[in-house]
Amino acid sequence: MSTTPMKTHHGIHWLPETRAGRWALSLAGASVGGVAVIIVALAAGLDHGGSFTDNWVASLMGVAVFATAAASTVTGLVALSRRHDRSALVIAGTALGVLVLALTLQQVAEGLGWLNS
Repeated sequence: MSTTPMKTHHGIHWLPETRAGRWALSLAGASVGGVAVIIVALAAGLDHGGSFTDNWVASLMGVAVFATAAASTVTGLVALSRRHDRSALVIAGTALGVLVLALTLQQVAEGLGWLNS
């Protein structure tokens, strides 16, 4: 009688195995792509404005980047904790989502004057 051996290696692998892991990776890519679009738009001459309501295009792009980074962080944490998806790309995507989320929150705090002494 022949049986297939059980998969005993539960270490880190390369590609995501779960749907939540793929979503986390896609959302992290979207948030980084959004940051790149904002950088190109500002370099091309888009006026950033003095407050949130001065330029709705820049504000909506910032909200979109914030939302995709937050969603990437949440879905990445779900994939890592509940679905046990230990792939390197899911870990990197979750870390990237946290980084973009933290940088976006820092920009909002700076714009509101919370970081001034």
